[in-house]
Amino acid sequence: MRILSLGVPLPNPQVDNYSFASAPTFFDYDAVVVDPVVLSQLIEDVVDQTGEHATAEQQLVVNGATNPLATGLADLLRRRQTETARLLARGGLIICLDRPDVYHHRVAGFTGCDRYFWLPAPAGLQYREPHLQTGYGTDVLVTDSDHPFAAYVQSLRQRLAYSAYFNDGIAGFSSFGKIFARSAGGAAVGVELTVDAGSVVFLPYVRDMTSSAQRQGVASALVDCVRRFLGKAVEGAPPPWVAQQMLPGLAERQSNLDDALVVADEAQSKLDEAKARLEELDRYHRMLWQEGKLGLEQPVREALKALGYKATESIDEPCALYNGTERILLEVEGSPAAVGMEPHYRLRRRIEDEIAASGKPQKGVVVVNGYRLTAPQTRETQYVDALRVAAESMRYCLLTTHQLFEALRRHQEGDATIADVFWQRLFTCEGLLDLEGLLGNTE
Repeated sequence: MRILSLGVPLPNPQVDNYSFASAPTFFDYDAVVVDPVVLSQLIEDVVDQTGEHATAEQQLVVNGATNPLATGLADLLRRRQTETARLLARGGLIICLDRPDVYHHRVAGFTGCDRYFWLPAPAGLQYREPHLQTGYGTDVLVTDSDHPFAAYVQSLRQRLAYSAYFNDGIAGFSSFGKIFARSAGGAAVGVELTVDAGSVVFLPYVRDMTSSAQRQGVASALVDCVRRFLGKAVEGAPPPWVAQQMLPGLAERQSNLDDALVVADEAQSKLDEAKARLEELDRYHRMLWQEGKLGLEQPVREALKALGYKATESIDEPCALYNGTERILLEVEGSPAAVGMEPHYRLRRRIEDEIAASGKPQKGVVVVNGYRLTAPQTRETQYVDALRVAAESMRYCLLTTHQLFEALRRHQEGDATIADVFWQRLFTCEGLLDLEGLLGNTE
């Protein structure tokens, strides 16, 4: 899991800390944390020439046109807007602190630039009055304890504040917004918004983060919440000695809970078994309509393992497939339109690195899920033609998730040969995988 923090100092191995100008591309991360006030300060610094800011490529940011030696502020801001939209389209997470909107009228070449220009919003919502309203307070209460970010509010409640809140009374708010924290007066200050395939979470900010210990505590709380939100389980259990630290009445309450759990266990076990058996198969459907690491690559890996191949376990690591002594490097990409060249660039870099390290040729495969929201049988070509040409040129295999889904279906139906035949074609294919006659027309 990779988190990018912009303007919020979060010392943690899972977090890369940059500015809005110096950060790498946003969509290379699973989650991005932003303090809009710090973004506003950066914009005004560049406009007033009171502070120097540079891009990740060490180009100075100027309030003017982009030139060979500098990046124009307007171009940088619009680039971040595109990157944010792409992150959300891939199912990513944006965490934004509760700040009111302000306008930046002096950005050259960018009329109407405001504090939230970069952040896509659900249809019917704007990050300004009357939808995002100005107001300050420090009393924040959790209203949905099951929400992944409820723990952030609970653990840091005494130090939290907000300077903006959402008007959840606007028409249609419940169709895209969930509220998990409110002010003492009922203002929505902990809000999750569904945007495209991703999510935007607004949180109260921490008033005091001056010491290293305070920053580490906030970082740990946020990382844990992001991990839960993205569905990554936290391993480990309390040490045994915790159970020996008794409080009056605790044993009796534990006994009452144990008795109630015994009554519920039988019914719950049947429900869990039914859910698990459904999920065991239903998860493969995600290959046909999802994108991103957790949405698409995870079920692709699981499908390949179900066919009998071995795959890299950690979703945070680039994937390699194994079948006996044979090995294939895997890249996966989904898109609402035709898949572009991004998986090719990633695979090419990995192949080149492997060759440099071992001196041996490497096999590769790119699995694509283009036009993911359209029924597979009616989709246009799921990849740009340049990707097909690149696959042929570099001699790696290109196939669709629907082809993999069909191979898995045949395997589940009892076809004893499909797994071996499918692997052989993956390993020997140089370009577009042709399964005509084996699986029929799977496009």
